[in-house]
Amino acid sequence: MIVNWNQPSKDESENLYSISDEVAARANSASKRARDTFEILKPEEEKLSQWDKIMSNAYVVPFTISFVVICVLEYYFSREIYRDILPQAPWVIGIGIIFISIVIAELLVGMLSSHTRNKRFYEEKKIASNASTPDSDIIKGVFRHARGQFIFGVILFIAIGGAIFYFSKERVAREIAAGIRESAFGIQDILPVLFYVLEVLAGLFVFYLFKRSVVAFKNYKNRKRYSKEVEITRLHTSESCKYFDNAEKKGYNTFLDDVSNNIHLGFYRNKHQNTNQQHLNYVNEPEKEAQFFKAKFLNVGGQATQVTIDVLTEYKFKESKTSDANGLIELTINSYPEDQIKQFRITYFNTKEEKVIEDISGNYSLNNEAPYEIILK
Repeated sequence: MIVNWNQPSKDESENLYSISDEVAARANSASKRARDTFEILKPEEEKLSQWDKIMSNAYVVPFTISFVVICVLEYYFSREIYRDILPQAPWVIGIGIIFISIVIAELLVGMLSSHTRNKRFYEEKKIASNASTPDSDIIKGVFRHARGQFIFGVILFIAIGGAIFYFSKERVAREIAAGIRESAFGIQDILPVLFYVLEVLAGLFVFYLFKRSVVAFKNYKNRKRYSKEVEITRLHTSESCKYFDNAEKKGYNTFLDDVSNNIHLGFYRNKHQNTNQQHLNYVNEPEKEAQFFKAKFLNVGGQATQVTIDVLTEYKFKESKTSDANGLIELTINSYPEDQIKQFRITYFNTKEEKVIEDISGNYSLNNEAPYEIILK
């Protein structure tokens, strides 16, 4: 609150102002980092939301749980084959088969799941170069791509399945030749191949779930980073406003001396820190807009009085203007949204032609269509 309209600022108050400006600058840097993080986070959050909506009926989790169970069973029934191939570390082959099964499943899923094709269509639509491409052309492109992958996947699927079948027969033949077993190749020996087939089918959505998990983890980290930068902005903003208030109490003349844009933004953010639209009204840097203030000034007898007013707003913007002879004034202030006048200094001549200076404090909203009627003392 200005208490020394005509007096210069004191050294102590200027020091407090400098600290306030520096802390406000830190707040603005933090808000810039928060905005940059939000710009990364927002499209990824939207993508994840769309993925979940598209894949909601695809039974991703049940398929993946089945995949894990089948992988365990597949290794249990195939471990003897893997020991024949790599006695030192049969588990390496088991992991390799799991990895290959996931790759094959990803190649096949585009043709086997309409959900996956819809997801790919959504992703293609988001590409800037496809903005003017008809949906029908994008759908055809997605289908062609899925079909090409499917053909390659089938070839790979048959090749790996054939290899597992071959090694199963070879193992049985060696066991018979060595006298370890008497029965010929039977149904139980085909189980590794069967489990391999089931592994591929159950693994249709494993790669999607992995991608989704990666995106979700990145979003989690970015949300934490965003929240952290917002909190830093809030702490520095609050601190800056306190320093500025103390500077005014110590004699800083806000009307005569400079007020940096950092501080203007600080008081704007301080007002909006608890709003529901926190990102829009707090972290974002608002655009200044021309706002008007209409008022009519009357003396105690109810007669119109010409005045000159100096005003200071909540965000520490200042302006001066003289009314017309009828006491009407329309003042324009370039400020941030939802600003309001907090203090007047009114200069006028009373009925005795004596110069009077009157200070008025209060909350006067801007952009008021009906003029405020202000009666002077």
